[in-house]
Amino acid sequence: MSGDFTPELQTELLEDFYAECDELLSGIRKSLAHLEHAGATDPPDSAALESIYRSIHTLKGIAGIVGLRAAEQLAHGTEGLLRSLSRGESAWSEHSLDLLAGAVQRLDQLVAAHRLNQPPPDTESLVAQLRQYGTPAGTRGEIAPASSTPSPGRALAAGAGPDADGNNPQGRWLAIFSPSAELDRRGVNINAVRERLSALGPIVRAAPSVQPGGAMQFEFLLAVPEPPSDVEGWARDGIQFRPAVAGQSEPEPAPDSRPQSEPAPGLATAPSHIVRVELSRLDELMRIVGEMVIHRSRLEERIHQLNGGQSGLQEVNLSLGRSLRELREAITRVRLVPVAEIFTRLPFAVRDLGRESGKKVRLALEGEDTEIDKYVVERLKEPLLHLVRNAVSHGVESPAERLAAGKREEAVIRLRAATDGQWATIEIHDDGSGIDPRTIAARAASLGEPISNSPTEAELLDVLCRPGFSTRDEADLAAGRGVGMAVVHNTIRELGGTLSLRTQPGQWTSFRLRLPLTLSIAETFLVSAAGQLCAIPQGFVEEIVLLAATDVRTIQQVEVVSYRDGVLPLVRLRALFRTEPSTVAQVPMLILSTERGLCGLVVDRVHGQREVVVRSMHDPLLQVPGVAGATELGDGRPVLILDPVDLTSGAVRPRTSPRPPVPSRAAPTGAFATAS
Repeated sequence: MSGDFTPELQTELLEDFYAECDELLSGIRKSLAHLEHAGATDPPDSAALESIYRSIHTLKGIAGIVGLRAAEQLAHGTEGLLRSLSRGESAWSEHSLDLLAGAVQRLDQLVAAHRLNQPPPDTESLVAQLRQYGTPAGTRGEIAPASSTPSPGRALAAGAGPDADGNNPQGRWLAIFSPSAELDRRGVNINAVRERLSALGPIVRAAPSVQPGGAMQFEFLLAVPEPPSDVEGWARDGIQFRPAVAGQSEPEPAPDSRPQSEPAPGLATAPSHIVRVELSRLDELMRIVGEMVIHRSRLEERIHQLNGGQSGLQEVNLSLGRSLRELREAITRVRLVPVAEIFTRLPFAVRDLGRESGKKVRLALEGEDTEIDKYVVERLKEPLLHLVRNAVSHGVESPAERLAAGKREEAVIRLRAATDGQWATIEIHDDGSGIDPRTIAARAASLGEPISNSPTEAELLDVLCRPGFSTRDEADLAAGRGVGMAVVHNTIRELGGTLSLRTQPGQWTSFRLRLPLTLSIAETFLVSAAGQLCAIPQGFVEEIVLLAATDVRTIQQVEVVSYRDGVLPLVRLRALFRTEPSTVAQVPMLILSTERGLCGLVVDRVHGQREVVVRSMHDPLLQVPGVAGATELGDGRPVLILDPVDLTSGAVRPRTSPRPPVPSRAAPTGAFATAS
């Protein structure tokens, strides 16, 4: 990298490089998942191989610009394997698929190590395996190891200039690309130029440079004996050719000339219609929108206080409300990313676990295009990996056991994603041995964990998610430490979602995650009890009904009421606030649906629906069971946002349906629908 770059520009370009690598590796993993799903018995999909090749080639180029030689060499070796497979020179097999997956994983590790200024992982053995698939050395433009590869300047210094006929006897030409806005509008950018030059011959080296006045150029060192015949056409696209002669390229800085902690400069480019934005900037934008929502709520309060009302102001207020909602939805859509970002990382983890355990198992992906908030996706990486590893370790039987049970020898783990209104659902389903309630109860009793002899699915999930609980005495590479499910459960709770379990002993197990699409602004019902105003997330409320005092019964010191096909346990908000019980004959009751089941929350009044800005409570001294966060109303009053899962713990009615019903999100009606 040229020393003309300022430290600020170096940092910015390096961040672009990391973002570009993330996009390229994500696309590669998606294509690999497609190839893995197709299997190794049929010829590979040529389109998927071509897509991987293009991405690997681009990654090799930008890694060379940054100076990440190990990644450049590994990508070059991977190109050889892909070229050999696409030409039919090598047979498509499990081994070649494993090599591709290993190379992509190692490239990911190299980029991560470079980002964190950590020592890079070893790649020599993997590169050696990949080189076995390459074409003959005279035609593939080998890249020498980083320790012995001379810089472009030193390499060119050893060669001679062009001969009398204008050819370069050393087979080295420089292609110099000068980008411009006009060329970019025509689609002539760094990626397009790199692809065109690759068609001429191997690109030995690529490096940018800043010219006097701030203009930028890119120099590509090509291993070709002569330039293309249509040099005028290339010149119209901003590309000039000249022989590589001694002293024409600046020498590379010595490897140890930069301090260990200083990040290397970098450069990456993106399509002209895409702008990369840091997530923190979107967070700030969402915070500003949240403040606008609060200010609009205050405006609405002031308009209601005007004597006689002002129709003109009310109309402006309604228009402002619509615009704010559209703005919030637009920003939310910008933050959404496909769950394929994490889904495509899992098939090869399952593959490795299956090989280590001797089990035959395949991961089937559905709904990879489902979009969730970027922050939620990042937080879900570890929980999903643990649930999938658990399915292989605890759920899937050995091939002999599956055949004895009348099942197919190969087990299938299905990972499904879908959206439901403002919620996203992710399900991990396996056709393994299921969860035996008696086994879990016996294990819990041996560990001193309280559980009934015939636990329900909600009780099973509760004990499985307790810290330290494990069904194994010894840990292996996949499970057995007793902390994984607790971390999964806590992460889902922190994201404002729910985790549920369904199982059929001997047949299957299914974990279902229900998560909000976004976390900053939520739809809620405002309720009150004993004069205290609170907010209940709307997604947990199935319906709102009037409860008569004469309908309440007490069974084993628990208040219940008849509801549909059984009885429904009650929780009174006044009792949670430790205030006097209400003497009103009829009170509203919210039917809450959580991972534990159904429960009725009795309140004094429902004031209506309200869009609120969620403020999380990070201070451990302020965290109280049953409180998920806080918000602010238009009149400046602080309002607690309640956590339905904590509120209903210990008093729920287990579900009888195989799947949770879709929340109706019914609006309040009747006498308790008036606004405060």
